Amino acid sequence: MRVLADTEVLQRSYVTCIAATMLLEYLINNWKYTNAPEGKRPFEKIVGLLKFGVPSSFLMGAYDCVIISHTQTVWSTANCMAYWMVPVNAMCVTFASVAYASARIRQKDDYTNYALASLACGGIIHHWMKNGFLSCYFTVALLICAKIKKHNELLGIEPLPMGYSSDIINRQYEKYPDFTLTKDPRGRRPWE
Repeated sequence: MRVLADTEVLQRSYVTCIAATMLLEYLINNWKYTNAPEGKRPFEKIVGLLKFGVPSSFLMGAYDCVIISHTQTVWSTANCMAYWMVPVNAMCVTFASVAYASARIRQKDDYTNYALASLACGGIIHHWMKNGFLSCYFTVALLICAKIKKHNELLGIEPLPMGYSSDIINRQYEKYPDFTLTKDPRGRRPWE
């Protein structure tokens, strides 16, 4: 068995990182939940939700590990991360799968598909948190958010466009932005 030199290991890890970055960028830019109508391309819809579920659940788990739980071992860290990552990502997969299945069975694209998917995610929340009061309120909030999302989708409204860049935000007129609330009535100083 041949032992790899340090440069070969670095080159292989570099190539792996580049490939993973390219794949991640491809998934983020091209696989969206709303690319296909309901009842079509379920895997793309699952990946479209997981690309939001994985990073957010990772950040929640990391926050819990570092700030709240102060985990000391690898096992306790993995347990704490899994506590957050598994249910959140299971809800993403469940929402996409149930919405797809109900759209295929009913042959309709309306609010009921999202309502059924939200109720299925409520079951995961109840099993995860083991608190009926909290899971009931979370399910109702998820139902409301799903209805608003479907309403905006049916009307063609995009309240938070993902690829939005404004000239007002990107424009900078001077070297240092002026964050003062009121301008000096005497005008600019020579040192400004």
